[in-house]
Amino acid sequence: MCNQYLGFVLGVVYIKTEYFAHTESKGGIKEPVFDHLLAVTDLSERFAAVWGCGSEGRSAGLFHDLGKYTDLFQKVLRREAFHIDHASPGAFALLKIQKNNALAAAIAIQGHHEGLITGAPLSFVSLIDLRKQQGYNQKQYSSTDVPELLSMFSNDGGELPVIAGSRYPECCKKQQHISAMMYVRMLYSALVDADYLATEAHFAREGKEYLYRPESDALDADAAMQCLAQYRNNVKAQSNADPLVNKMRDDLYNCCLGAGSFPQGSFTLTAPTGSGKTLAALAFALEHARTHDLRRVIFVLPYLNIIEQTAAHYEEILHRVSDKPLLLQDHSLSETPEEDQTRLLAENWDSPVIITTTVKFFEGLFGNRSTVCRRLHNISRSIIVFDEAQSMPSRLAVPTLAAVADLTAHYGCSAVFSTATQPAFDVLAPEVEEMCGVPWSPQEIVNDGLIAPTKRVDVHWPEINERVDWEVIAAQVLEHRKALVIVNLRRHAAQLFKMVKEGDRNGIYHLSTNMCPEHRKKVLAKVRRRLADPEANCILVSTQCIEAGVDVDFPVVFRSLAPMDAIIQSAGRCNRNGKLEKGQLFVFQPVLDGKREYPDETYAKGASEVKLMLHQSRHIPGWVDIESPTTAKEYYARIFASSAIRNEELNEAINALAFDETARRYRWIQQHGVNILVPFLPHLNTYNSLCSEAREGKITRSWITRARVLAVNTSLSRNSRLYDLLEPVVNKRAGQKEQTGWYILLQEQAYSDEIGLSIEGVEVDYTA
Repeated sequence: MCNQYLGFVLGVVYIKTEYFAHTESKGGIKEPVFDHLLAVTDLSERFAAVWGCGSEGRSAGLFHDLGKYTDLFQKVLRREAFHIDHASPGAFALLKIQKNNALAAAIAIQGHHEGLITGAPLSFVSLIDLRKQQGYNQKQYSSTDVPELLSMFSNDGGELPVIAGSRYPECCKKQQHISAMMYVRMLYSALVDADYLATEAHFAREGKEYLYRPESDALDADAAMQCLAQYRNNVKAQSNADPLVNKMRDDLYNCCLGAGSFPQGSFTLTAPTGSGKTLAALAFALEHARTHDLRRVIFVLPYLNIIEQTAAHYEEILHRVSDKPLLLQDHSLSETPEEDQTRLLAENWDSPVIITTTVKFFEGLFGNRSTVCRRLHNISRSIIVFDEAQSMPSRLAVPTLAAVADLTAHYGCSAVFSTATQPAFDVLAPEVEEMCGVPWSPQEIVNDGLIAPTKRVDVHWPEINERVDWEVIAAQVLEHRKALVIVNLRRHAAQLFKMVKEGDRNGIYHLSTNMCPEHRKKVLAKVRRRLADPEANCILVSTQCIEAGVDVDFPVVFRSLAPMDAIIQSAGRCNRNGKLEKGQLFVFQPVLDGKREYPDETYAKGASEVKLMLHQSRHIPGWVDIESPTTAKEYYARIFASSAIRNEELNEAINALAFDETARRYRWIQQHGVNILVPFLPHLNTYNSLCSEAREGKITRSWITRARVLAVNTSLSRNSRLYDLLEPVVNKRAGQKEQTGWYILLQEQAYSDEIGLSIEGVEVDYTA
């Protein structure tokens, strides 16, 4: 993979060796190392220049593959050598030339294949000590002769990089660890995306010119705003909500539209459920992007059901702007087959409008691998809307807010935290500033007094120690023609549903994550049809998966005692459109059965705080008013004041600038569980087809996308009877079998058309 040819300098004949960066392209074209370095450098410099770090991006690009100027790496291309580290020599060389100014770029170079390890200066210098012959991962260095590498680079016409200045050493010195790590991750993102794109362009070409994938269209905020206004007028014309509710939605929309011209920064958007936040938030985002010439709009949502609902609205609006798709959905249920352009966009978020999940957004923001960090540089100069902000795990609140604050301070972003129950994040402001060096003081978008409490719901609280039998709850529910019951555990939902069904009435439904997404979608469609029929019965027994973002309107809601934000969200499903003078929300505490009462300790802590507030409210009449912002603020202040919410292991990893450990400790969802492919009867043909492909080892991205809509996610014990009914799905690669975390449910009888995954007498931890 290297060529030797004669050269003549001042009459002296010498032999020059040409080194290559990759194997031959589709058209048989070889790529010299220097050509690859220049291609990556052009992109990396351009990406990092968006936030003023172009010289560091250029330096990282020029030296990222310096270690390929070796005979040993050429053997790698010929598959004659393995386990060779070609990244560390370039990192070492850049650090030697530019000293502390090159720390961030050198860290990005060293991790561009293996992932980021450490950002602590002394630890990093030790990590790339070329005197050891082998790196930390026991790989042999492609070269330890840095002068020789630099000489070959110069002979090819390369100029030594110069870094204009770096904030990284100062961040480390001031112990602003979130800012320091973000600095490296953003530079790392610019480098790895440039490397991926340039490498892809090389392999795709048939001639000398690199064949790059097309870039996305720029955000046309003016055209998008016009389409939004037209869409909203159509929605208003078809609305059958109470005039007062429509006025509230108009007021919120106009307020958000006017606030779009505010200076960039962090914002909160606090408005009750049913007030039209989905369109109002889009109005703010588009106007803000237009005012400040931002590159893209990013919507971050916690639940898949909200994403599907929101995306449907936004796609209907944005498809009028351009013939090309402007909105990228990047989440586990999005359609991204291997050959589809959407898959390419999902790799680096090169799209004007993005809808993604909190897990994908934030675990990328705290990640250390190229696949999850690659998209980060495209977050710069964006408006980011975090919907259902109350869903942020309290144990992650401080580092998460610090990361968002850093994005707004140094990377040209604006951020909006939108919710009906705005957490009292200001309680955490000192800790946030300590982590990133940026004050946390978001501006509220909604004017004081703009949205007066609508008092759409009367709340009936239980006595402090009052416990109710499930049979009593079932009887109370059956007194109503239309009612929603929300409980805390899947086990409770299945148990209560069976009791309510014994009332021998039609129109009784169950909803939980024991059911696959396609099943839940069909149940909700049936429920909405019956709710729209004045003569129909409709009783729905659900877990909390119904609460956030699901547009249903019941006259009566029963809610098992839960954290305050869950109770407020439940009220948002009651008299949502204001058609009644008052809806009725009954909060109850079911009898204890000796098992877990709540999904996890954090949830239990929230419910306990509600009980304590109720007890204290006896002395302060009207204090626990779920329609008052004061109630939510007081509740969150209590939650955040608890030291129990701090994640000490994560904080230690951040303070040590340990990228790998931080990525491992930062988990939005603590337990992901396993995915069980289920035989949901209306889609039995799809199930059978997926089973056949799985047994042939064809586990592709497309397979997973199609399988997710027929999957139930749950924890699984090998001692469970359920385990005996499952067939593990393995990925067959190069003669090896890799576990995938997927299983096939083998018995159709184990999946009920009423409650989903259902095996009598099986102890399965159904908590969501």
